[in-house]
Amino acid sequence: MLSTFCNFASMRRLVVYLFGLLLVLMGCTTAGERARMRAGLDSINVLNRTDQPFTMQDVEPLVHFFDDHGTPNDQVLAHYLLGRAYYKHGEAPMALKCYQDAVELADTTAADCDYNQLSRVYGQMANIFYYQGLYRQQIVHSKHAEKFAWKGKDTLAALMCYEQQRFAYQRLEIIDSAIFITENVAHQYKKYGYYNRAAVALGTNVRDLIEKGEFAKAKSYMNQYESKSGYFDSMGNIVPGREIYYKSKGLYYLNTNALDSAEYYFRKELHDGRDFNNQNAAAKGLTMLYQKRYRPDSIAKYAVYAYDMSDSLYAQKNVKEVKRIQAMYDYSRQQEIARQETEKTTQANRMLLFSLIALLTISLIASWLYFARVQLIKKLQQVSIELTAAREELAELQQDSSVNHQSIMEKEERIKQLERKLGKYGKIVYFGAEKIENDLQLSPNYQKIKDLAYKGRELQQHDWDIIYQLINEYLPGYHDFLTSKLKINTADYQVCLLLRLHFKAGEIANMLGVSPPYISKICTTIFAVLFNKKGSSRELAKELAKIN
Repeated sequence: MLSTFCNFASMRRLVVYLFGLLLVLMGCTTAGERARMRAGLDSINVLNRTDQPFTMQDVEPLVHFFDDHGTPNDQVLAHYLLGRAYYKHGEAPMALKCYQDAVELADTTAADCDYNQLSRVYGQMANIFYYQGLYRQQIVHSKHAEKFAWKGKDTLAALMCYEQQRFAYQRLEIIDSAIFITENVAHQYKKYGYYNRAAVALGTNVRDLIEKGEFAKAKSYMNQYESKSGYFDSMGNIVPGREIYYKSKGLYYLNTNALDSAEYYFRKELHDGRDFNNQNAAAKGLTMLYQKRYRPDSIAKYAVYAYDMSDSLYAQKNVKEVKRIQAMYDYSRQQEIARQETEKTTQANRMLLFSLIALLTISLIASWLYFARVQLIKKLQQVSIELTAAREELAELQQDSSVNHQSIMEKEERIKQLERKLGKYGKIVYFGAEKIENDLQLSPNYQKIKDLAYKGRELQQHDWDIIYQLINEYLPGYHDFLTSKLKINTADYQVCLLLRLHFKAGEIANMLGVSPPYISKICTTIFAVLFNKKGSSRELAKELAKIN
């Protein structure tokens, strides 16, 4: 019955799957469904813009839906949000692939093209390239982001994308280009009224200008940064997390020989900036300061401290570098995976047809096996009935003194044939040790013997007939094992049968009408005969349980 139900359930699932596939192929959708999916897309977009968590599983159904039923703008947004989900979960290569898919889906010739969304896609791609150390790639994608922001008439976004290019040029050590971009974007920020952003942009140029010896310009930018960026309180303290600026200001005073002021800002960074980067920068600044003041003890002190902080900072950067290299490897690997997936897609329809044929074949085979097993079980039951009847007839013949010895031998031979046939069918039907044990212990005959053991009853001949039938039906291999070592119907043989049927020594003593010590003694003897070992009845039972 269970197998029939499982086959029916499998066929039912197959029908549901095929029906669902048919709906997909037909592009079946409704206006209500599209409105619901669009609302879902908008809600995920809100979560993204407010920096709230969402997962790939939240977005993937939307991607699949809009790939079939959405406009290019819908598709760009869906793939972009999937990329954001991957990025938030630390999977930059997959995020980059999603962004690339979004770019390819955009229709830039359409009148309603969402240029601002396309700008955000390129901006996120540029961000990934920056953290992977691919600075020239970052510049390319930042320029694309800037271009589409201008097309979308988002002035602030366009200027911010332009400003981001400055950091790539700085990393590439093309300092003049970095300074030019900063000054140009600051001018644009002021033109459109973003004075605080202009001040922040100019602040990033201070260190480069000091190294170039342009101290007057550096001082001018410092004044604008401190007065208009919004990062400083009334006492001149910068907001937490930006203490590295004190190093730049200290260097300005160091290079203009205002050594007391330089020391003040280096020590301020040492006190306020507690991370490795600030501690290292401040210690280096103080080392340079004391070199100018010719203070060997202080030089040694801060040089050693700077060395320690550099070591810690190196370890920290090393971890980041490993992650970056891993991300680059993952990116290359992801490109290879994408190529392989493209090849697999070309075989999808063929594989689908093959799968359906295979499922149908498996279903037919499973049905055949089920009905074949049903027939075997019927034969097993029939042989079991014949064996029981034959044993009863043998018992009657043995009690009848008028019956000749030849008739008894023929009946015994018939019983052996039935036992062999029962064992053969049992091996086929009850394959698998766990299934054998389960079916054995759930069988009505086993429950009868178990009930007798529970009541402490001594077994009679008809009870032993049931036990022999159980062994031959469920454990034919065990019967063969015992008969090769022990004589049938002896106490040793009977103890082994009961141990294999999971009865305890105390129960066996009651079932045989003997004392527990007698059973323990027999078990010791049996252990030596069967396994050439010494052990208790419990250890013997464990060994016998391994034999089917």
